[in-house]
Amino acid sequence: MNDFEKTNCAENSGNELVEKSIDRFYRETTKENLIDVLESIRNRMHEDGKWIVPVIPPQELSENIDIENIKAGDTITASQPLHFKLHHLETTDGKTWLAAFTGMDEAEKGESTSTITDDIGQMLKGCRNMHEAGIIINPWGKSFKLTKELIQMVLDADIPENHIYCQEGDITKLDVDVIVNAANNSLLGGGGVDGAIHRAAGPGLLAECRTLHGCKTGEAKITKGYDLKAKYVIHTVGPVYNRLESEKCAGLLYDCYRNSLELAKQYDLHTIAFPAISTGVYGYPKHEAAVIAFMAVSGWLDENPDYGMAVILCCFDQETMKIYRYILKSRSQEKDSFIH
Repeated sequence: MNDFEKTNCAENSGNELVEKSIDRFYRETTKENLIDVLESIRNRMHEDGKWIVPVIPPQELSENIDIENIKAGDTITASQPLHFKLHHLETTDGKTWLAAFTGMDEAEKGESTSTITDDIGQMLKGCRNMHEAGIIINPWGKSFKLTKELIQMVLDADIPENHIYCQEGDITKLDVDVIVNAANNSLLGGGGVDGAIHRAAGPGLLAECRTLHGCKTGEAKITKGYDLKAKYVIHTVGPVYNRLESEKCAGLLYDCYRNSLELAKQYDLHTIAFPAISTGVYGYPKHEAAVIAFMAVSGWLDENPDYGMAVILCCFDQETMKIYRYILKSRSQEKDSFIH
């Protein structure tokens, strides 16, 4: 973290619905009210909402900054990354919990502590891998124990079933977790879909790509999505088609799809869109490339039946769309995982 920002109440003004749902559950503990709490948390997660989290500031912060004279809303820029320790709460049953507040009014009801804002979705995902029992929301007032089981329910509500879809259109406009860029080895932009993605994402994408130092054919690397609707971009480099080395080219193209899906899984992404990799200036025959795409994607889905990945094969033109539709229709008769 390079910028440490004292929490501002305005940043959390969208948490009122979470507070109201907790209040209803506090007054009447029913299944319907529990679902209402979880749904309100999920909605705030989709809105990129934040919670206020009590922390123990790092020693270097307290040594170099006059914390007592910082006003709410001030921004402090650190010369190096700062690592905050999260405060923990212990309940009478011996379990330890993380704490989170929906607003500063809730945080100020208890003991004085330093706080930061944290993305709700990131906090939920991170808590799954910690030793704590979960997160207590607003522990000093009308509190709610968000156990790991409940956290998983919130996150699972957004996980799709394994499906492959075909869609004609502009991949840069898709609202998915990640889009795949058919990049060149430099990762510094080019023509076709590569250039379109860079233009739509803005200069931040190129700046991050420069730090990746290229990518080998068949491999994949990931960046943020910047100005795209997609949160991330996976860059993979397809082979330049050579009919004299068709078997090698097929293997490399297959790897592009597989490695991209594996990378998406590493980042806990569940909706991904692929272009028709290598079928542009790299000259791969469209029908052959489509067959390989379906083989790679369907094989990965079969190996990860419970992961929940919606795969969109995005076609830029009608010719590719017709090929994909034909393959999808013929394969759907054999495997239920292919649904149009």
